[in-house]
This record gives sequence, C-alpha cells and structure tokens, in this order.
Amino acid sequence: MEILKHVVMDHFAQRSNWLTNIEVRVKLFYIGIGLILNTLSHDITVPLVFFVTSLILLMTIKVSFLTLGLRMMMPFCFGIFILIIMGLHQGETVMFSGTLFGYELAFKKEGLQIGLLLFTKVAGGVMLMLLLSFTTTITKICMAARWMKIPETLIEVLSFVYRYLFLLIEETETMMSSQRSRLGYVTWFKTVKSFGSLGGMLIIRSITRAENAHIAMVSRGYDGGRVLTVQLTPIAGKDYTMLLSCGILLALLSYFGFFW
Repeated sequence: MEILKHVVMDHFAQRSNWLTNIEVRVKLFYIGIGLILNTLSHDITVPLVFFVTSLILLMTIKVSFLTLGLRMMMPFCFGIFILIIMGLHQGETVMFSGTLFGYELAFKKEGLQIGLLLFTKVAGGVMLMLLLSFTTTITKICMAARWMKIPETLIEVLSFVYRYLFLLIEETETMMSSQRSRLGYVTWFKTVKSFGSLGGMLIIRSITRAENAHIAMVSRGYDGGRVLTVQLTPIAGKDYTMLLSCGILLALLSYFGFFW
C-alpha cells in the first residue's frame, strides 16, 4: 500500500511555499482556463506547454519524480493505449507495419497524429490537475467553490468523500495485512481470490460506515450544509496582479496556439 500513500497524501499542499501561498481563486482561474485551452487545442504545442510548465513549477517546490511518476502512471497508460488504437484504426497512409501473433498490424500516419494529440492532451490536463492538488488543500478548494456559489450539496459531498478516502485506505491496509499474514498472496490464484474478497468486503464496510456516520450526524442535529465555517478573505492587490499576469499568459498562449 505504499503506492497509495504517494498517490493520495496531500502533505505537499500543507506546506508553506510560494505556490501554496498563491490565492486559491487565482489558481482555480489559471487551472480552469488552462484545462479549457488544453481540451480545445488543435496541435500538441499548447498541451506540451502546460505539461512542461506545470512540471517545472512542481519541481520548484521539490516534488519528487517518483511521486509524479506514480500519479502519471495510469494517465500515461491510457494515453499510450489511445495512441495505439488510433494509429491502428484511423487514416490511410501506412507508416510501418508488422505481424503480432499471426495478425497483421499497420500503423497509419493520420491516426498516430490524432493519437499523439490526445496523448499530449491527457498529459497536459492531468499535470494541470496535479499542480492544483499539490499546492491547494481540499479545504481551500471547498471555500473557493462556496465563494463561486457552487451548490452546498456538492461541496458537502466533496468534503466527505475526501475525508473518508483516507479511512478507506487505512481499512484496505489493515485487511491486506491480515490476508498477507494468512498467506493470501503466495500464489497467483490466491492473489486473485484475495483481491476479490478484499473488494467485496471494502464495499460492505464502506456502506456500513456510511450508515453509521449518517446516523451519528443526524442524532446530533445535522440536516445538511454548513460544512465550512470559514470564509475566504477579500482578494488583495498582489492577488489581482497575479490574476492579471495569468490572464495575459493564457491569452498569449491561446493566441499562439490557435491563431499563429
């Protein structure tokens, strides 16, 4: 379960550095507009700029490549899968071909170009989200969502999901340790069987814990809402400067990416 700790722990967002000290609304503005530009881009330039820029920013606060690699592992796998599928099924110009297990495979130029664009979009978008998650706590995000008049129900669900995610991980660690002590992972067959029972028990315990938590909260007078009691402070002058800088940077990037 060490991998899960690298994936979900937000201790970087709890630190004090120049990125975490930036106003959360400024960061949400940059990330939101960046995700829109990343999705609408027609070539790989804009996604690559977002990917490299976010990577450099995270390096400045000493985020290790191991942590980033673990978080990017699954998106990269999906991106490579999309690249292969698009290369095999889209286009007409064959770049190279071969035989695998008796099947003739031909990669087309047009399909690979589309697949590469989608791959860079996935990489750039995920890296933007990592930039937000590494530098902003969930409490600040919920506070900004409340400031933006997001429905209280959505904020409440987000807060509870994040809170109980760590309890679910602790429960998974305990169950896996118990299975490991009973030699539940010595063979491939036992590993599959153990993972199956682990998934079923996690679902049951999650439902039970949710019901118990709901009963406990209702018994104490909770009727929904009022998750956050702290309000965001007004945006200061330096925050407006940062917001204007982000706006100019995104405007230039959109110009060179879409009209140059």
